[in-house]
Amino acid sequence: MTMVEEIYQRARQLPKDKAVEVLNFIGHLETTPNGSPVIPRKRPLVSEWLKPIHVDAWDNSMDLSREAMYGDNGR
Repeated sequence: MTMVEEIYQRARQLPKDKAVEVLNFIGHLETTPNGSPVIPRKRPLVSEWLKPIHVDAWDNSMDLSREAMYGDNGR
């Protein structure tokens, strides 16, 4: 039995949700270059993204109530 035949026979025995996982995995393998695994990059912290635009950390000192924001006592 060839490898393709073995994969086919084993996949036929899986429940539908597991067969979908197998198809997704095959799709992933087809999209990786040269069959090498794609190593996810470490993402920078949001604070690192904000440094170039000089956004300071929120200190929660601002009163965000309607009265403080609009001064109309809710009318």
